[in-house]
Amino acid sequence: MTHSMACLAAMACDRAMATPVSMMPEIPMRDANEAFDHILLGVSHLEAGIRWIEEQTGVRAELGGAHPGRGTCNALLSLGGLHYLEIIAPDPAQAGHPDELGLAKLSSPRIVQWAVHTEDIAAVKRMAEKAGIQIIGPQPGSRLRPDGKRLQWQTLGIAQTTPLVPFFIQWEAGSPHPSSDAPQLGVAKSLRFETPQPGELRRILHGVAIQAGIRKSGEARIRLTVQTARGVVEMS
Repeated sequence: MTHSMACLAAMACDRAMATPVSMMPEIPMRDANEAFDHILLGVSHLEAGIRWIEEQTGVRAELGGAHPGRGTCNALLSLGGLHYLEIIAPDPAQAGHPDELGLAKLSSPRIVQWAVHTEDIAAVKRMAEKAGIQIIGPQPGSRLRPDGKRLQWQTLGIAQTTPLVPFFIQWEAGSPHPSSDAPQLGVAKSLRFETPQPGELRRILHGVAIQAGIRKSGEARIRLTVQTARGVVEMS
């Protein structure tokens, strides 16, 4: 190492050491393509959604179970790593529950929400609060798989001031991640966002250490591109 290079390295080290611990980010910035846990593809009828995916890709989703008290049920497909696609629909056995995602009104499959994976939901909460972001939770959740295995998690929501904000999920110890044994749909290649308020969405995402591809559009929409055995499939 030359003398000048050594000096630059020493200066960088001094600056890092001079930064107060309280000012250092508790969670490093992540790209949405890697940070997402799962994407929720909303449909009005679960079987119709399963068939729609199967017709495009040749892969049939596996039933996941119902969400007690939420009025929904799902089927799952792995997107590789700790990522998966959740086909979510109203649960006929829980009629009468509020349709918070507007699933019953959907005339075709549509991505309605996305979740970010975290191993420290308390740290995410602290970061959001420091950024002035209004949050909801953490709240516990669970569902029983058809094989009798109970999955448990905690979620942290963001009060929406603009469409397309995610929620955070932390899986409880002992709960297998749904991507580990769901049928393999393919590999997620990109996750992009279109919204009338790109600046506001970007501000919120940066406040919780997420960066993403966002462009201005007249309609709020999430676009997921997946490489499948039959080729590239885009969902939105």
